[in-house]
Amino acid sequence: MLLQQEYLSLLISKPVQEFILKAICDKIDSLKISELLLKSHSTDERKIIMDYMILVPKFQKKFETAALLLCDTLALEQSTAKDIGFWKGFLWPKQGSVNDLCCGMGGDSFFIPEPLKVTGVDLDPLRLEMYRYNTTQFQKEYSTVLDDVRTFTNEADYFTIDPARRQSKEENQRFFANLTPSIAEVCELAKKYKGGMAKIPPGYPLDELPKDVEIIYLGKINDCRECLVLFGTLAANPGKVRAVMIEKEEIATEWISEADRSELAKDLDIAPLGEFIIEPIPLLVRSHLFVEIAEKKKLSPFSHGIAYLTGDAPIEEKGFYNFKVLETSPLSTSAVRQMLKKHSIGKLTLKKRGVEIIPENEIKRLAPKGKNEGVLFYTRLDGEKIAVLTQRVAYPLN
Repeated sequence: MLLQQEYLSLLISKPVQEFILKAICDKIDSLKISELLLKSHSTDERKIIMDYMILVPKFQKKFETAALLLCDTLALEQSTAKDIGFWKGFLWPKQGSVNDLCCGMGGDSFFIPEPLKVTGVDLDPLRLEMYRYNTTQFQKEYSTVLDDVRTFTNEADYFTIDPARRQSKEENQRFFANLTPSIAEVCELAKKYKGGMAKIPPGYPLDELPKDVEIIYLGKINDCRECLVLFGTLAANPGKVRAVMIEKEEIATEWISEADRSELAKDLDIAPLGEFIIEPIPLLVRSHLFVEIAEKKKLSPFSHGIAYLTGDAPIEEKGFYNFKVLETSPLSTSAVRQMLKKHSIGKLTLKKRGVEIIPENEIKRLAPKGKNEGVLFYTRLDGEKIAVLTQRVAYPLN
C-alpha cells in the first residue's frame, strides 16, 4: 500500500478531487469508477480512492458540508457530528485558548467558536495531516503539535479531549479498557487547565469520575450519542447530571438531577407488573435520570437491571412512553402467536430488553395477522423471560 503521506497527497490532488466530485455528481457506480481509474492509477491507488469515496457521503452528512475532507473509517466513526459539536460550542467561554487533545480528523475543533485560539495535539502524524487540512476547509487557522497528550503542556486555558476508543476496526469500542488515554489519565491532565471537556462512552461508570465534574448526556429522541464530562470552570453544575435532547442544533428538552449523582446510582424497588409499562428514552436510561423521575411519579421496575417501569396510570412526563398492558404470555412462539391472534394484532412493533433476539426476524417468524396494532415487549418479569402485549397510548413526545 502507499505510504501514509502519499495516501493523503493522492486524495487532495486536484485530478483526484475533480474525479471524485464528478463521480458523485453523476452517480457513477463502483464498477464503472474502477474501470475509469484503471488506466491512470495503480491497484493500490484505486483501492484507496474507492474506499475513500464510500466515506464521502458519510462525512458530508455528519458535518453538513460539501467539502471533501480527509479521513479514514476510524477517524470518521470517532468524530463528533455537527449538531452535537455546534451545541457544545456554547459551553466555551468567549475568549482564551483551547487544546484539542487527541484531535483526530478535527471534528471537535470544527465548531469551537471564534475568537478562541485552538491547538490540535495528536500522537499520529497522519491524523495531524488530516486535522490541518480539514480545519482549513472550515475556514479555521489552527496550530498543531505532534506529541503525547498525557505529557504535553503549553499555556492553553482549556482543553477538549476525545480519547481513542480503539486502534483498529476489530476492537470493541465499548470496551472501556481500550480508552487511550484512560479516564484516570484524563482527570489528571485536567488539573493543568482552568477547565475542559472530555467525551467518554455513554455507558462509562459514573462512580469512577471526580465528584466535582458535571456530566452531560447528549442525543436525540431515540438515541444517546455522547457523554460529556465538564471540568473546572466549564462545569456550571458541579456534581450534577444533565441529559440534553438536541434537535437541529438546539435544545429540545433538558433534564438535570436535583440531588447528587450518587443518588441516581441506587436501585429502585421491584414491583409486580401493573396496568402500564412506562419506557424512558435512551438519554434518561444512560444518564440514570429516570431513577429520580420514577421516584417522584411512584413508578417501579418489574425486573432488576432493566429500565422498563410500571404503574397503574400513564404519566404526563417528557422523555417517557406509555403502553397499556393487554396480556402477558410465556416467551414461546406458540404462546405469543396465540396472544396476538386473540387480540387481532396485524401491525406489530417489538421492543426488547434482557432478551437476546433480533426484532425484525422475530416479527417475520410470528407473522401477525389482524386489524389491530400492538407493541410487544420481550423482557423479564422479576428475572424470568416474558412476552407482554401492549397498546401505545398518548404521550408528551408525540
